[in-house]
Amino acid sequence: MTKKKDKNEIPQESAPAEEASQTAEEKKPDYYDQLLRLQADFENYRKRTEREKPMFITFGKAEVIKKLLPLYDTLLKAEAEVNKKDADAAKIKQGLNMIFEEFNKVFKSEGVEVLCCKGKPYDPMTQEVVTTIPCEDKDEGTVTDEICRGVKFNGAILRPAQVIVGKKKEE
Repeated sequence: MTKKKDKNEIPQESAPAEEASQTAEEKKPDYYDQLLRLQADFENYRKRTEREKPMFITFGKAEVIKKLLPLYDTLLKAEAEVNKKDADAAKIKQGLNMIFEEFNKVFKSEGVEVLCCKGKPYDPMTQEVVTTIPCEDKDEGTVTDEICRGVKFNGAILRPAQVIVGKKKEE
């Protein structure tokens, strides 16, 4: 008993193909929605970081100020010592040395290096010549004096040293 095929009857093979295409259509990810969500997430991230940036800068400043407070205290003590009627020069000198030690601690902890250039050859990458003075041949191109010391911060020049350089006497 075989069934006769009716002309109006849909072949059974095509029905599963339609179902497969519908399920594939339903399973297909919606990339456009994902893109819109990703753009919204990124925009929210950008806005949040813009709001937080001043806060981070404030925290950084507060940390540096905390490190400078012992220096301020030492300066106040030195001022009190200088203002005494019987101020002792040795105590004042000792107070200044304490201040410099404290500065060096803070600078070192923050990655600051003070450049000492006096007596060394002129280096245009770290120094700025303010003036030249006549000197002997052997001292030509050597820093004879510092007007303002240079400063490096994390390996980069923050402020070049302002120096006086020896120059050969013109005859």
